[in-house]
Amino acid sequence: MRTGLPKRFPVLLGFVTMASIIAAPAQQAKVVSLRDTLLWLHKFVADYGSQDSGQSSIDNHTCRLGTANCQERQDVSTFDSVGCSATITWSVTLNRKNIITYIYSVSLKDLDPKSVSWVKEGPFANAVEADTANHRAAVRITSTLGGGYTPELGGQSWVDVGFDSGEHAKRFAEVFQHAIRLCGGKSSPF
Repeated sequence: MRTGLPKRFPVLLGFVTMASIIAAPAQQAKVVSLRDTLLWLHKFVADYGSQDSGQSSIDNHTCRLGTANCQERQDVSTFDSVGCSATITWSVTLNRKNIITYIYSVSLKDLDPKSVSWVKEGPFANAVEADTANHRAAVRITSTLGGGYTPELGGQSWVDVGFDSGEHAKRFAEVFQHAIRLCGGKSSPF
């Protein structure tokens, strides 16, 4: 007597089920929106955009805290944006006194996504650096010195964001590159 289902039906059903399971992750993949990407960048820098170290009061090199002439140094970055317009700050304090804060204002569209990279800048910082397309001076930079004086430094062709570790800097670089592309950033032709 026939049950109405062919003998191969369980095998066919198993094959279809396996194909659905394998294909499911590909169907669930979606592009992350600009808004969500920028929010992630903001939160990530808030969580990991600082570094504590020691700086010698004699030669400004790194030193071990607690040794003679070693000052406590803290580098802190922030990332804020409204759409593709970003403001990045990098503040340096010594012995809990603000020495200088750099303020970068840039349209992410002006940055070259291929230039985004992790750099170890000097002895103090793990940073992500990005250049403008064609190295144009499209980044407006100002700085606030510890005494409150704020000179307009003019335009430059790069931005820096400091981090507590190379691992965090590299992770930020990947997402920052994605945000630049979402904003229409193009690579320099040469």
